[in-house]
Amino acid sequence: MKKIFAFMIICCVSLNAFSQHGDRDIDFSDVAFWVGRGGNEAVLAVNWCQPAKALAWGVRYDGVQTVEDILDSIAAHDPRFSYAGSGGMITAINYTDGDVTYTLSGNYWWYNINGAGAAYGYTQQTVGDGDFIKFGDEGCATVDDSWNYSWATVVEPAVDINAPDTLFCGAVGTPGCQAIHFENPGILGWATACATERGWQDIATQGLKTSFGDDSKPIGPAGTDIYAAVSLGDGGAATLTFDIPISNGDGYDLAVFENSFDDYFLELAFVEVSSDGENFVRFPAASLTPTNVQTGSFDTTFCTKINNLAGKYRIGWGTPFDLEELAGTEGLDINNVTHVRIVDVVGTINPEFASRDRYGRIINDPYPTNFASGGFDLTGVAVLNGWKPTGVGGHQHTQAYAYPNPCTDILTIDSDNAGRIELCNINGQLLESCSTKNGITRINMRNYPAGVYILKVGGSVQKILKK
Repeated sequence: MKKIFAFMIICCVSLNAFSQHGDRDIDFSDVAFWVGRGGNEAVLAVNWCQPAKALAWGVRYDGVQTVEDILDSIAAHDPRFSYAGSGGMITAINYTDGDVTYTLSGNYWWYNINGAGAAYGYTQQTVGDGDFIKFGDEGCATVDDSWNYSWATVVEPAVDINAPDTLFCGAVGTPGCQAIHFENPGILGWATACATERGWQDIATQGLKTSFGDDSKPIGPAGTDIYAAVSLGDGGAATLTFDIPISNGDGYDLAVFENSFDDYFLELAFVEVSSDGENFVRFPAASLTPTNVQTGSFDTTFCTKINNLAGKYRIGWGTPFDLEELAGTEGLDINNVTHVRIVDVVGTINPEFASRDRYGRIINDPYPTNFASGGFDLTGVAVLNGWKPTGVGGHQHTQAYAYPNPCTDILTIDSDNAGRIELCNINGQLLESCSTKNGITRINMRNYPAGVYILKVGGSVQKILKK
């Protein structure tokens, strides 16, 4: 009888009547498991009561879709998810995660669209681009006098069932390690400015924020001094800028350094880049670290389970990133990256505060780190512009490498291909030209004014900063 009553209420409610009552507690950008193709996007969330769980999936589509179509798309792509319905009403939504099955514990399912009671049953209700659909078990819902239903459980992104589970490259000194040493000659330059937004020492209590280090520490070359760092704290961030924009090359383009004292105490961070300082794009990170037990404050993390997260290597060794991975991203010019933002991974496995990888998996790293130097400790960001490590301590240039950059007097060009070298000013006017064979060529920059110059070596083009 309650199910029939609930459906009658849904049918009678005007969608506009609840336009001021939101029920979206996960951003579309946080959804990890997307199914379907098309120019429209909708998100479906389901809230179970016993045990408490709330998960969200995304569906991309073209044309007209109903809520039933959205449910069918998810069920077709995620074998953990199933549902049943009759007469326009949902009678069951189940999700099986290992030995646990989430199912109805109350008397009926209710569903909202964009926080308002839906106007029709699920077989008739159409879905618009950007709609947020939420089904909930009434057994743990709260409802007001206007029949607005809401649930307190934090909505998590459903983990993508297709997420790979292969291991990644290992620690410094192991075969295939991609770490970049801070003295690697492939480094063209370093960050020249930093602005830090401190995070909490413990995000769950939010008592104090970190205070170790300052914005000067990650400017310029990194090294092996564990005190030359700024601590970000839980969810804190540092935004760095450079004298010359970072561009995409045939290999790694930047590297981020942290002050871990060994290969196993790893504090991690996301890396984001921007071409305008406002719109940031995150490198797609992956974590295979188990989440059944919380990694303690000084416990072990294995870097073979980590990819595209800064802090993977010990002090003096940077984690490299390749801008090619972000090619085609709207609003980002991978050949004109002006800002790099480092965002601390909140290592707790509590879903209310946890950070997640690109597949929706919780990232488990040391927690709590409730002290002044807690969280990711940033020591520097290096510019590589398309260099590939051939092994720890080694490097391989794609065509030519010019150093130091910035320079003050002598610019050295190391080329593995014979060709023409041309030095131009920022307006493209030719200043010097010479031929080179394999090896070293030097240009005297002492008499040129400070500024940006263009160096062309064969098919390679680089920006050179003269101080």
